[in-house]
Amino acid sequence: MTISAAAIWCVLAIVLLGAEMMSGTFYLLVTAVACFAAAALAFLDMSLTAQLFAAGMVTLVGACFIFYLRHRLKKQYRENLDNLDKGQRVQVGKINADGSATVNYRGTTWTAVPASGTLSPGWWEIERADGPRLILARKL
Repeated sequence: MTISAAAIWCVLAIVLLGAEMMSGTFYLLVTAVACFAAAALAFLDMSLTAQLFAAGMVTLVGACFIFYLRHRLKKQYRENLDNLDKGQRVQVGKINADGSATVNYRGTTWTAVPASGTLSPGWWEIERADGPRLILARKL
């Protein structure tokens, strides 16, 4: 009894899927998919060269896709992390001589400046945090 090349590729893919479940890396998942692609070619009696080429190409394209996706998600995460305060409301009471104000936000005092125009007492919305300062926009 001989074991077919398709069965060997499938066993390898299943082993890689198990390793991926233990480690949580998507690159092993891409490699497992590449092994399944090679198994499909082996089932169609294609040459070993074609099987290896298909496995390599699927791995390459999949790894590039995962790299691109991770880079894009990290960029979105950083942008969201920078904007945690955006949209939160603060109350401006007394305006300082330099046009800024001291406001209480998240349990501490912050220096607040307007995004445009001048500050006036009332409720303002945080546009963004710029180091130790809050940039405010008028809450309508």
